[in-house]
Amino acid sequence: MVTTVLRGLLRAAPASPAIARLRDELVDRTITDPARESRRCWGPTLRPTSAHPTRPSPAHTAQAVVALDRTARVLGDEDVNSRSAREDGIRWLLSCPMPAHEGCADLLNTQEEVRRPHPQDSWRQEVLFVRHFTAAWMVRALLTRGAWDIAVAEGREEAWRALLADAVAGVLRQQDEGIWNWDGHDLGRPLWMTYQGLSALRAHAVWMYQPGA
Repeated sequence: MVTTVLRGLLRAAPASPAIARLRDELVDRTITDPARESRRCWGPTLRPTSAHPTRPSPAHTAQAVVALDRTARVLGDEDVNSRSAREDGIRWLLSCPMPAHEGCADLLNTQEEVRRPHPQDSWRQEVLFVRHFTAAWMVRALLTRGAWDIAVAEGREEAWRALLADAVAGVLRQQDEGIWNWDGHDLGRPLWMTYQGLSALRAHAVWMYQPGA
C-alpha cells in the first residue's frame, strides 16, 4: 500500500513532504534473504510481527524498486540509503535461482488480504483483496534507469535479458485478444490488469527501439 500511495503522490502532488517520509518508511522496512546472497528485498508487509511474519516477495520488491526509482527522478536526488536499498532490490530480482523463468515462482501472480477495523462496528473487519500482476511489475522494475547499469557493472547482462524476456512473455500469456485475464476467466477481466499489461509492453517496446538496446 505504501508503494501505491507513493506513486500516486508523485503524480498528483510531487511537492508533498509526505513523499520523503513514505520513501524513508519503504527503505527502512527492507528484509534480507539468506537464500539470495542476503540481498535486501521487500515482503507483503512492512511491519511483520512474530504472529504474522513476512517473506521475500518478487511482486512487492519490484513495486518498491519502481517506486524508489520514480521518487529519485521526481525529487532530483537520492540519498545513499535509498540508492543502496533500490539497487539491492534489483540485485535480488536478478538473483532468481531458476535457469529458465517461464512459469517460475518469481513471475506468478499473487494475492493478499488487507484487513482493517470496521468504521462503525469494532467487532468486525473490512477485508480488501489486493491482486498483483507480478510479471508486469517485473518488466517495469527491470526497465528502470538503474537496473541495466547494475547488470552491466556486475556482469549480469544475460541474467537481466533472460529474466526480462520471460517476464514480457509472462505478460503476453495472460491476455486474450488484447484483454488481460486474472488466472483465467473465473475472476473476470479487471481493467487495471489490462492497463498494467499494456504499460509493461509499452515500456519494453520503447526500450527495444532505443539505439544499442
